[in-house]
Amino acid sequence: MKRLVLFVLLCGPLSRMSLGQNVPIAQWETHFNYLSAKHVVQVNDHIFCASHNGLFSINTIDKQIKTWSKSDGLTSTGISSMAFDQEQNLLLLAYRDGNVDLVYLDQSAQKEEIISWPIFSQNPDLPENKNIKRVIFRENLAYLCTGFGIVILDTKNQQVEETYRYIGANGTQVAVSDIAFTSDSLFAVTSHGILATSMSPAVNRQYFANWKTIATPAKAVAIAVNASQLYIGCAGKGLYQKENGNWKSVFPSGSETYSFTALANNLTVTLDDRVVSLNQNNEAKAFASPLFKFPKESIQTNVGKFWVADAQNGLLHNENQAFQSFTALQADTTIFPRKDSSVIDLNALSWTRLPEYLGGGILVKNAQNQQRVLTTNLGSGSLPSSVINSLALDVDGNIWFASDRGVGYFVTDDILNAARVDAVLPVYGQRKLFANEKCTAIAIEPGNRKWIGTRNGLYLFNEDGTELIQKITASESPLPSDSISALQFDPQKGILFIDTPNGMVSFRSNSTTSSEDFSDVKIFPNPVHPGFGGTIGITGLMTGSVVKITELSGRLIYETKSQGGTASWNLTDYTGRRAKGGIYMVLIVTSDGNETFAGKLAVIN
Repeated sequence: MKRLVLFVLLCGPLSRMSLGQNVPIAQWETHFNYLSAKHVVQVNDHIFCASHNGLFSINTIDKQIKTWSKSDGLTSTGISSMAFDQEQNLLLLAYRDGNVDLVYLDQSAQKEEIISWPIFSQNPDLPENKNIKRVIFRENLAYLCTGFGIVILDTKNQQVEETYRYIGANGTQVAVSDIAFTSDSLFAVTSHGILATSMSPAVNRQYFANWKTIATPAKAVAIAVNASQLYIGCAGKGLYQKENGNWKSVFPSGSETYSFTALANNLTVTLDDRVVSLNQNNEAKAFASPLFKFPKESIQTNVGKFWVADAQNGLLHNENQAFQSFTALQADTTIFPRKDSSVIDLNALSWTRLPEYLGGGILVKNAQNQQRVLTTNLGSGSLPSSVINSLALDVDGNIWFASDRGVGYFVTDDILNAARVDAVLPVYGQRKLFANEKCTAIAIEPGNRKWIGTRNGLYLFNEDGTELIQKITASESPLPSDSISALQFDPQKGILFIDTPNGMVSFRSNSTTSSEDFSDVKIFPNPVHPGFGGTIGITGLMTGSVVKITELSGRLIYETKSQGGTASWNLTDYTGRRAKGGIYMVLIVTSDGNETFAGKLAVIN
C-alpha cells in the first residue's frame, strides 16, 4: 500500500499545523497506587504484581512493565488474591467484590482471552463480605479460601465443583484464610483453628464431622506443604513443622504475619520484616532490606533471588545483591487537595461550601467581608439540601453546586444585596435534576458542559443541565466504581480526573480551552490506520468554531461545533456509515466567519 501523506491547504504553510499525535479522545487512563503491592505470582518469564487497586506485570528478562486495567478487559479493580495454573496458562484474578476473572495468556504473558465469572457477586445467599483470601490450583481445580468456607471451581467447565461452608464445630460456618494439601489430606486455616479432612473420594467433605481440629502450639495464620512436609506459621512464635504427630519449631520469629510459597523443595516465607528461604532440611536463610516496610508476599524464582510485594514500596527484586524497586510508574493517585470547596466568581466574590456542623449551605463573601449565607430557606438560597458537596464556576459566570439532593446554580449578579435569592434547579425528564440523589462532585468543561458525579455513576449534561449527553457506569467502562468521590477537569489537556473509592482514572474529553487563532490546529490520529475504532480529535480551535468534513468532491459528510477548543468526529457520516478509505477535507471557520482553516485527513481501510 502506498504511503499517504498529510498536508495543509492554501490557508498557510505546513508548519502551522503540528503533525504530532495526541492522546486519543474518549480514552481512559488509570492512576492507581502501584506501590501498595500485596500479591505476586510468576507466569512463565513474567511476574504479575497486584496492589490495592492496580495490577501490573514485568518481563523478567528485559524488565518491560505493563499495567493492566479494565481498559484491557478486566472486570473489576481491587484484587484480593490471584494464582496461575501452568497447564491451562490461566491467571485467575479474584476481586474483593466477589468477581473472578479467568485471564488466559500466551507464552509471552499476553492476553488471549478474559472471561468474567461473577461467581459470588450475583449470589444473594452469600454473606456481604465476599473477599477471597487465597487461591490454590490443584489437579485443574481452583480452591478458593473465603470468609464463608472453601469453594472449589472447575475453571475448564466454569462451574462450581463443591463448597465446604459449614465445616466448623456442629456445622457452623467458618472463614478460611489459607489451605494446603498433603498426599491424602486437606488442611485449612480457619477462624476456628486448623481443620483437616481426608482427600479420599469416599469422604464427604461437606459434612462437618469429617473435619477434625488440629492442635497447634500457637495461633496459626498460614500453612504450606514443602517436600511432603507440613508447615505452619504461628503469630508471634515462628515456623513449625509437623513431625511424628508433633509440631517442631524450625525458625523462631516474632512476626505476626506469614505468607508461604513453595518451589523446588524450597519454602519461601514472608514475615513482617524479612523473607526466609527454608530448604527440605529446614536450613533457613533470611534476607532483609531497608526497602522492606510491609512485605506481604514473595516468590523465589532462582536460588536466593526473590520478588517481594511490599505494601509501601511496591514490587522489589534482588537482581544483584541489594533489593531494588521494579514498580510501574505512577503520578497522582487521588484528587488532593480538592479545589471545589471554595471558588471565586467573575465578580471576585468567594463562594465556600459550609460543613454540616456549621449548618451547611454556601457562604458568599467579598473582599470587604460583606457576606451572605445561602440556605434551604425560600428567598435565601432555596437550596435543595443544606449539604453541599462541590462547587464550580461555569463559562457564563454562574456558580454551580452539587448537593445531597441534586444540582443547581446561582446567577451571581448582585448576590450580596438582592432582596431575594433563589437557586436555579434544572429540570430533566419532567423533574428537578437528581432531586432525590446524592450528587458528590461537579466539574465544568471549557465548552460549558457539566460533569456530575453521583453514587450511581458519572453523567455529562449540556450547559444548562436539561439534556443528558452521556452516562458512564462501572459495568460498561473502565470506571473503577459507580460511587464518584471527586472530579477535576484539566481544561488545557481536556482531561477529566475521576476519583472513586476504588482508585482514580482519567477520561479524555472532546473539550479543551479555546485558542486565540488557528496557529496550532492538530488533527489526530492522522492518518487513521485500519482497525481504529476511536474518535478523531481536532484541537487548537476557537470557541464555537464550525468544523465541516467533506469528501474531495466537496460533498459534506459531517458537521459539528467545537466544545471550547476541540471538536471530534467518530468517523461516521450522516447516515451512520463508517467513512471509506481516502482523503477528506477538514474545513474550519470561526463563529463570526472572520477566520478559516483547512486541512486534510487520511483514512486507510
